[in-house]
Amino acid sequence: MPAHYVDYIPAGPTNLPHLPAPPPDSPPNRVINDLPDHQPILIPYQTAPDALGLFCIYAQKSTLIPTGNEGLDVIADALTFETQGNSHLVHSQIDPGLPSQEIHLEDIFSPFSSPTAGLLMCWQYSGANSKSSAEMKGLTREFLDNDVYRREDMRIFDDVREKRLMKEYLKDRSNLFCVENGWCSSSVKICLPKEKVKFPSEEDTPELEITGVHHRSLTDIIRSVFEDSIVSTFHLTPFHQQWEASDGRNINVYSEAYSSPAFIEAYKEINALPQDPGDDLE
Repeated sequence: MPAHYVDYIPAGPTNLPHLPAPPPDSPPNRVINDLPDHQPILIPYQTAPDALGLFCIYAQKSTLIPTGNEGLDVIADALTFETQGNSHLVHSQIDPGLPSQEIHLEDIFSPFSSPTAGLLMCWQYSGANSKSSAEMKGLTREFLDNDVYRREDMRIFDDVREKRLMKEYLKDRSNLFCVENGWCSSSVKICLPKEKVKFPSEEDTPELEITGVHHRSLTDIIRSVFEDSIVSTFHLTPFHQQWEASDGRNINVYSEAYSSPAFIEAYKEINALPQDPGDDLE
């Protein structure tokens, strides 16, 4: 590649789309020793400095070191940027943990009589119970300035009707919060105080049962994300990042959580746990 054609994004080893892809990485550097508890020995792996002199020191060489091949819109935000990045990344930021190809804008507002009513109900159920001046500013910014807001819809808006429509929507098996999409419906019991009455213990207090609480398993959400192609953009192995100065010094660089000392220490603690014989997974 001629030098005057070589461009880079000044935030890491990310190439622009017209540059050739980097060669695939070799397997990780890790050895399972012969000790009875089969603790792995991590062999540090250091990357070569990029054009800015930045390089990484991993606790071990990971099978996945994202180098990226997306556009500038992935690491920065401006209205003038063309979307060249990973489409899965954009959808996953909007709807985490759900199949991005199955969700459209009309699906989000389908429980309500109109998108305008849906936006207003979303504002009512978010934030503080008593709407402050900050909440009113949020109403203007998130509701009145939204592209789907229609003033004519407000003339027939009825919050009682919208609440009834939401209940009917949740009873329909085709809604986004159904079991097929990983959602569960449970009840929660809350212990209540009683004026001028003392109870021997919390178990003896009156209870209020709240039904119809929709929730998802954290492990299911993590599993669904890791089954998506977006995982190829994740830094799964922590690292120290350093800058090679012109005078030969290496200066520590602190930025993201996956390059923090706390993440590296947690990674080493996990790898120090005993493993079954033959288990060479990261």
